Amino acid sequence: MKAALALSFCITCKNRLHQLRQTLRKNLDDNLMCSHLIEFVVVDFAGTDGLREWILNNFHAELASGYLKYYYTEELPRWHSSIAKNTAHLCASGEILVNLDCDNFTGPWGGMFVLNAFRRHGNRIVFHQFSGIIRDGSYGRIAIMNNCFRLLGGYDEALDPMSYQDNDMIKRLIYYGLKYITQPNPTYNKAIDNTKEEGIQYTGSQKKYIEMLIFNIAQSEQNLSEGRLIANNGVFGIRKNLFDHNGREFHPNTESYDK
Repeated sequence: MKAALALSFCITCKNRLHQLRQTLRKNLDDNLMCSHLIEFVVVDFAGTDGLREWILNNFHAELASGYLKYYYTEELPRWHSSIAKNTAHLCASGEILVNLDCDNFTGPWGGMFVLNAFRRHGNRIVFHQFSGIIRDGSYGRIAIMNNCFRLLGGYDEALDPMSYQDNDMIKRLIYYGLKYITQPNPTYNKAIDNTKEEGIQYTGSQKKYIEMLIFNIAQSEQNLSEGRLIANNGVFGIRKNLFDHNGREFHPNTESYDK
């Protein structure tokens, strides 16, 4: 049993095994010396590409120690970024939550890089590991305190499935009073290239990415102008039919399992 965890990397995946094959082992190895402080949480949303089997066959020690946690659910048949991210964050135990898209690399000792930012600047920050290069895949790397994430209701699930959910989250946190900190560093900002078409592939929406973007910007700005900082009425993410690598149902509310 681990001591109190300092940080959780929260990873969502739907048929992106081809990317996790490149990033997950590397990220685990790059943070292994800090595994007593850090966990990686992977949530598989009804993937059909063999992710579960790959995890079970290749990460026995990490699953046994709790350094890696794997969950699977069929409650999100159509991809929705906010719901997916909220679910992964809900399953995490760390005091600091880091959204880590499955195509992102933490960099060597990447968890300590984030922890050191909080030690320097305090807990009332939103730490954004954006490289500054538009559409390079690093924009979603957002780290905040777990209690603050929960207080603000996570990512807004009323937005369209893709685009702007990261911007909206950052803006709500800043309006709430957190200090925005960014620290571009190519060692810790690397990601695999993707297209926007890949991003919306499983949403089931007839909208193009740009249409989702326009709608989500308008929704976010209206909420902010009206002072609505708490999303989802404070209740977010998938909370049922969520199973771990052993097939046990996990209940995020109580952090307990069915026997």
